[in-house]
Amino acid sequence: MGIFSKNETLLSLDSVRIGEVDPTNETGTGYRNVMTYSFGVSKNRMIRAKVDSDAPIDVAIANEDGSLAGHMEGVTDGVVGPFPTSKNATMGIILGLYPGDKATVSVKVWAESK
Repeated sequence: MGIFSKNETLLSLDSVRIGEVDPTNETGTGYRNVMTYSFGVSKNRMIRAKVDSDAPIDVAIANEDGSLAGHMEGVTDGVVGPFPTSKNATMGIILGLYPGDKATVSVKVWAESK
């Protein structure tokens, strides 16, 4: 990364609650314990995600075709990545924890500029 390069923020979530009771949730668990968010990316860049959580959560980065770019388990404060965007136009982040657990999570996903 050059001296004058800036990172591009792709997704920013502040104080999202995961694990709340939701009997209509399509997972069938009765909890909102898996949250997915998609974001647009530029081709051939590297992305990272900064995660802050008050309880350990699992974090996964998914490619446009649904395949796994990478993951980290038990994150409370950390950076996941870097992961290449390759030829993706969109990617996603998946945040999850066990049913019955709750967490307040803040996430920032960014791409390194060329």
